Amino acid sequence: MIHNIQTVSNYIEEIEKLINNKRHNYYFRGQDDAFSNTLPAIFRSRKLLDNEDNLFNDFLMTDPQLFEKCRTNFERLALMEHYHLPTRLLDVSSNPLIALFFAVKGGQGNGEVYVYKDEPNPDKLAEMLEQRGWQNLIAEYKSKNKLTSHNYFKKNSFSNEMQLESSLARQSLADKAAFFQSIKNFYKLDNDYIGQQHKLWSHSYDSYFDDQDSDYFAEFKRDLQTLPFLRLFEEAKRDIPSFANKLNPLELIVPKIVTIKRMSRRMENQQGLFLFVPFIGEEYDPTIKIDYSEVERRAQLAIDILSLYNAENPAEKEKYIIPAKYKRSILDELAKLGIDYSFIYPEDHAKKAEMIKAKYLGL
Repeated sequence: MIHNIQTVSNYIEEIEKLINNKRHNYYFRGQDDAFSNTLPAIFRSRKLLDNEDNLFNDFLMTDPQLFEKCRTNFERLALMEHYHLPTRLLDVSSNPLIALFFAVKGGQGNGEVYVYKDEPNPDKLAEMLEQRGWQNLIAEYKSKNKLTSHNYFKKNSFSNEMQLESSLARQSLADKAAFFQSIKNFYKLDNDYIGQQHKLWSHSYDSYFDDQDSDYFAEFKRDLQTLPFLRLFEEAKRDIPSFANKLNPLELIVPKIVTIKRMSRRMENQQGLFLFVPFIGEEYDPTIKIDYSEVERRAQLAIDILSLYNAENPAEKEKYIIPAKYKRSILDELAKLGIDYSFIYPEDHAKKAEMIKAKYLGL
């Protein structure tokens, strides 16, 4: 449902209607123009996506002291996003007013606020799997969602899963291509396994890697011993020495809301988290001709799995639109509530000086 916002109080009233539903945790993202998508910066260019490993490693080599307090590759990735390096992380906030600020702080067009949650939209998840030819895999996620001990869609930055996936961002194109070919084979195998034997691979996940008789998925176990996998595990072990040489492929194709320790006042004030956009896979396969617009479309569909949709119109996202003519007045209202540039960017002293000057010039 589209909500047109003219004042902060109007916005708060609309948000309160939404968050009265306590079944979910909600997260908000503000964009200061009506962009055609909500993709993170790494997807804005094929050259950026192809050089994801080089972007990561070059920044790390250029300014190593900046990352001294980071304990995992995900924390390094988050800090890079914080300093505007293109990554596959999408900034979100648990505070809807922070998202509103980002929706009105600039831009020539209408501002927008999108809402996400850390539980999947089952229709969008099924759509994504069906389009990839893995429609039976939906059973794996339905099963796991009933277990409180595991959540595919909400993680913290210290989890093994996020260490693995952020380490994957540092791997070469060649290693990514070989890695995802094996992972793709697993998905097809599991899809057939569910359809033919009516069993779920995830039910035996804990014992699978120690079971010498798991013939059906034996090929995947052999793949874990190939160089692309071993190099990935080695990268993960640099931060987590106890990291085991195993992974759950079902993690890799879904988006995640990731909580992170606040490494700066800016992160703390913005009450920030990240939506981690999964790897698509085919973009690294030289044997498949895939138009880059299709890569973007698939990435957006993955994000939409966690987007909030209108209960009465399942095809329509919940979206808050701030017409351009109300941006300035809403920015002033937010400032009276203590949410201004000096709060959002506490380390930006030049911006503070600019705000003080503007105050006395009557701007």
